[in-house]
Amino acid sequence: MRTILAAALVSVLPSGQAGAQVNVTRKVKAGHEATVGYALRRDRNCGPLTPKIVLTVPPDHGSICARDYITVAKRNVVSSDKTCVGKRILGLQINYLARSDYSGHDTVDYVIQFPGVVRSTHAEIEIRPGGDPAAAKPGEENFAPGKAGDIIAACAPLSS
Repeated sequence: MRTILAAALVSVLPSGQAGAQVNVTRKVKAGHEATVGYALRRDRNCGPLTPKIVLTVPPDHGSICARDYITVAKRNVVSSDKTCVGKRILGLQINYLARSDYSGHDTVDYVIQFPGVVRSTHAEIEIRPGGDPAAAKPGEENFAPGKAGDIIAACAPLSS
């Protein structure tokens, strides 16, 4: 029997709710990023399982992407096996990036697919005026919100 470990997740994979839709609400400044979910699951050797993250309803006023995320497994939500508890694990962080020229409301829906597990997420996002100088002039930003059925792409690397 194959044991799969799931880290204690912030919003996307609550224990005991296979196939349930998760609803999240976020506030973000225009031109900034907000985390709208996490995708973390492990095999019995504590190795990462790679999910397929599919956009079901694209955002109208921003874009969405996924970035590698490292955390420490705090508990196993699918069995009593504690093999991976306390170990660093790799997963994905799902991020929404608001357009710098918009303030108001936006939504995004996506599905995370792991072997044998599917989770739907609906995110309500309130975008506040940025106040910061825009990185690009309004309309010149490279946003590709995608369309329903698209695989969510990797985020651009963070830079300092």
